[in-house]
Amino acid sequence: MIKDIVSTYIEFDNTTGALKSITSYPQSKSYIEVDPEKIKSLLDGTDKFRNYAVNFNPVSCMYELESIHEQKAFEYNIHNSLYNVPTGDNGDIILVKDYKQKKWLIEFGKIFQKTITENNVTLNTNKQFSITKVNDPYQLYRSLQFNLAGDLSLQFDNNDATIQEFNVYTNKTFNSYSVEIRK
Repeated sequence: MIKDIVSTYIEFDNTTGALKSITSYPQSKSYIEVDPEKIKSLLDGTDKFRNYAVNFNPVSCMYELESIHEQKAFEYNIHNSLYNVPTGDNGDIILVKDYKQKKWLIEFGKIFQKTITENNVTLNTNKQFSITKVNDPYQLYRSLQFNLAGDLSLQFDNNDATIQEFNVYTNKTFNSYSVEIRK
């Protein structure tokens, strides 16, 4: 007897991550392929859809099914908690200091932008940056916070235009970052 191999997919709301259905033939653009063995409790009804969510992992650049009750294993790494963002224009997340517009901007790198566009990703996360004295992360000039699903610009405050030399620090949650200065 020949047995067909049929893939299993989970359809989800790409804004909230809420599961919509389990199917062999996805009807929407927001779905991931899953191993049926790993979702057996969902298939047989012993577990509920509301206990799971599909979230975009910015490191792997893929959507992943996660239990909302299980906390991810967290490995503390000081280099990721106090990450000194390099200058350039080649990161996944680019913080731009634009002197002409008198704004701080967030832009996405070309490959990262293509990935989130093709996968219809909504980045439901806040990203914070600390603007500090050069080589001194403990002397804070300003902190910036962006909602990556919302407005990606912030107006300069009274000191931003005068501060020419600075470092930027952040908690590293994406693969790469960079700081670009536009004059």
